[in-house]
Formats: sequence, C-alpha cells, structure tokens
Amino acid sequence: MEKSTPIGLVAGFGLVFGAIFLGDGWQTFFDPKSLMIVVGGTLSGLLVSFTIDEVKQSLASMKALFGYQAPEYDELADALLEYAKVARRDGPLALDAKLDEVDDDMLKMAIEMAVDGVAPSRAEAVLRTRMTEAASAPALLVKFLNKAGMYAPAFGMVGTLIGLIQMLQNLSDPTAIGPAMAVAMITTFYGALLANLVFLPMAAKAQSQIAMSAKGHEMIRIATLGILANEAPGAIGQQLRQFTGGKAEPAAAPTPLRKAA
Repeated sequence: MEKSTPIGLVAGFGLVFGAIFLGDGWQTFFDPKSLMIVVGGTLSGLLVSFTIDEVKQSLASMKALFGYQAPEYDELADALLEYAKVARRDGPLALDAKLDEVDDDMLKMAIEMAVDGVAPSRAEAVLRTRMTEAASAPALLVKFLNKAGMYAPAFGMVGTLIGLIQMLQNLSDPTAIGPAMAVAMITTFYGALLANLVFLPMAAKAQSQIAMSAKGHEMIRIATLGILANEAPGAIGQQLRQFTGGKAEPAAAPTPLRKAA
C-alpha cells in the first residue's frame, strides 16, 4: 500500500485544523453552507467536464491510488535477466514453467508471447498497446484531479462573493460586518485547502505513479523483444541496467513480482 499519501493528508489536515483549534473563534471555520458551495460546486463542475463513466472510472482509480505498489526495479531486472538466460539455454518454451510465479499481467502476457514465438514486431505492437491502456485510467485521474483543483478555489471565490453581496445588503448594524465578512471568506478557505492539500497533490502523485509503472513496463518490453530476437542475456542485462543504476544482476530464482500497474 502507498503510505505517503494518507500520511500527508492526515498530517496536513491535522496541522491546519490543529492550528485553528488553538486559536480563538474556531467555530467560525465550520460553515455547512460554505462547504456545500465548494464541494457541491466542484462536483457539479466535474460532472459538466466529464461523462458519468469517466467520473466513475476516476473515482475507482482514486481508490487504486492509495493501494498502489511501486515496482521493484532491481527485482524485476533480475527476474527478466533470469528469464532471458532460461530462454537462451533451454529455449523459449522453457519459460512456460515460469508463468505460475508471475502475478503481473503485462509480464505474464510477455512471457506467453515469448513461449508462443510471436514475431518481435507483433509483440512490440501488443506491448505498446498494453502500456497505453495501462496508463489511460491513471492519466484520466490526473486530468480529473487537476480540474477539481481548479474548480475548488474558483467556487470558493464564488461563495465569498455571495457572502459579500449578502453582507452589503445589510449594513445597518456595523457590529455585524466583521463576523459576516469572516463567514464570507470561509468558502475561499475551503476551496484553497481542498485544492492545495487534496486535489493537486493527489494529481501529482498519480502522475508520478504513471511514470513508475511506465518504467517497469518499458523494462518488460525491452527484455521480451530481446528474448524473441534471441539476444544474449548479457546484452539484455546491459539495457536493463540503465533502469536500475547498473545494479541488475542475474537472480538465481526470481521471486513473485509486484504488479507494475
């Protein structure tokens, strides 16, 4: 499970609201009407921007964001190099015995193509299509969260303008202007907090996860094409080492791998 995202969210909200509770008038920061404008307005804007299916897919991807496991590149490189050695020594058909120890869908598909002797050009096309498909849902989530990060502060400003208009309509009591102004500014606070602590940081994390998964997928693609082209394991290992800082070494027995997507 990806731990830094929930830790960051809890720490961020804890520090912000902890500081609020330590000050005076903390009750002012909790206004249901302001929250309704910001959250409701942001959700409405997202529904206008995306289809229902895209919204559902983005919400599902958001859940996956918290459960993401980054690929272990050294482990993956060692396993791929071992598969290349087996294919070189015993033939590609010998890789069929390795399928049971693989839980990554793309790696399993790559091994199956190596066993079946698929043409390298065909295998590359299939793998690139699979890489594009694997990145499509996270890419949609990045777009979804960036839009939410744009709409939240905008609707916060809308709520502030509504509050200011209502305040200016009732200036008969000067003592009420200060509290009314404070309430009017709460929506801006909500919008800025959601955008800068939730939506935009999560978009950045999703983008980072796309890059990490793509790196693992590229390693699989390179090794698979090398095996299909009957390249020497040493040549394949040299290509894989560029992804691991030169640390890739052949593993005696590859262990079950984490999913790269």
